[in-house]
Order: sequence, then C-alpha cells, then structure tokens
Amino acid sequence: MAGTMLAHTKQYRVEGCIGEGGMGWVYKAWDPVLERPVALKVMKPEVPESERDRFRREAIWGARFCHPAIARVFDLVGVPGQGISWFVMEYLPGRDLGTLIERARKRDTAIPLRLVIDVFRQILSALQYSHDCKVVHRDVKPENMFVTRDPNTRFVTSKLLDFGVALDRSQPPTSPERHLVGDPRYIAPEQTEHGRRIDGRADVYAAGMSLYEALCNRHPFADLHGGPFQGLLQAQRERKPAPVSTYLSDEISSPLACGLDVVVAKAIAKDPDQRFESARDMLEALLDVAS
Repeated sequence: MAGTMLAHTKQYRVEGCIGEGGMGWVYKAWDPVLERPVALKVMKPEVPESERDRFRREAIWGARFCHPAIARVFDLVGVPGQGISWFVMEYLPGRDLGTLIERARKRDTAIPLRLVIDVFRQILSALQYSHDCKVVHRDVKPENMFVTRDPNTRFVTSKLLDFGVALDRSQPPTSPERHLVGDPRYIAPEQTEHGRRIDGRADVYAAGMSLYEALCNRHPFADLHGGPFQGLLQAQRERKPAPVSTYLSDEISSPLACGLDVVVAKAIAKDPDQRFESARDMLEALLDVAS
C-alpha cells in the first residue's frame, strides 16, 4: 500500500444555510458516514483570485492545528473548471462573541463576567498554541471568537476562528503587505505602519481590545465607528482608552475592577515592549485577577 494514492468521494446532506460572509456561505450538513453534523464553508465564485488564497489558508491552518479551542477543518475540496472551493469543518452551534456583545448592548445588560473570563481563558490558550506553532493570527476580534457547547458534555466552549490572514513566522519573510491586514477596530498599532515587524504581541493587543469590549459592552473607540477607518488607525496608535472600570457594573468589586484595569491596559499598550510578552502571560494575569 505504501505510495498508493487512495481516492474517495464523500457525500454530505446539506440541511440549510446558516451564515454568509463576504467570501462565502456556511451551510449546516450531515455526514452520513460518521453520523455527525458538519459545517460546509463554500467560497463565492466571484471572489477575486487575490483573495482565494486566504480561503485556502484558513482551511489548511484549521486542519493542521490540534487545539480544543481552535475550530477544526476536516477536508478541503475544489471543483476543477467551476471556480468552486469549499471545506468541511466542525459544526458549531451558538453565537460569536461579537453577536453576544451586541445583543447585551441592545438589552442594556452585561455579559456575565464568569462567561467573559472563561471565553478568554480558552481563546488566549488557543493564541498561545498558534504562537508556539510560529503563527500569528492577525485578525483577532469578537466576531472570530465563537461561543458554543460541547455536544457531549454540554459545557460552554470557545473556538478561535479564521486563520485566513495568519502570518507564518516559520517561513522566510516575504515582501511587505500591500494592503492593511486586520480589522481597524482591533488592529495593533504596529500593524497600521508599513514595514513594521509583527509577532504574537499584535494578537495580544487585539485580544485586549476584544476583552475591553466584552467587559464594558462598548468598544474603546466606539465614537469613531462609522467614520473613515483612518481615524481608527490613528486612535490605535495615539489615543489612550478610558479605564475598563469606567464602564463596569457597580456589582463588580473595586479590587477586581482595578485588577481588570491593569490587565487590559497592559494588553493594549501602544508599545509592544510594554505589553504582555505572550498570550500565556496575559492569561495568567487575567486568571490571577479573577480568582
């Protein structure tokens, strides 16, 4: 059998569309062989060639990584001559953290602190794993943090999604990016400047911005949303957000609020050298404050 190429065409029963983004659709489907639900992410045919590699990289990293808080990809399929690509990944019932924040904001309620801490406990662990694998995510944000439940234990679990623009630091440097990489609402200051070296501390910054929003129900630069994205980029470089404690519920004790201030402020320091050196360090500080 060694050296033999084995081929097998697997079929999935599509049950319905459960999401749509700029690059494609996500369908819930059933795997009749393994008797489990899966998600099919299908790339839109009109996606330009320059963006197709992002779709492929998202699938490859999802398949390569082996961490409980990173969404798993099982297969990548291309249909020759039809411009169609899709991949099979684990089905995740639930909502992304961005949706949960928006829902809480509209209801004028807070996401339970215990849930916020648990989500970031898992996400920061996933980031540390990817950094140990020499991969920088570069697009960490609440929309890429999915909150679901383990189908067997029913425990709440979190999954880090979308490694489509991830930077593989194990490979020799290539030419600088021609376009901005990342979401202007969460992007680290060094990512806004052409030619700057990017490492895992950029993800720490984005995780800190996301934690701020999850704790406060508001983005630190919410007043700039809807305006030119250059304003957000300038704020990331120059503007110091109000302390987290400014917006926390009165039910949170003063020592805990002060501790969260320290953790978030260190995570979102403008200078990478002033931040936590790693996602692990940020996680340990957060758990120490919350204990």
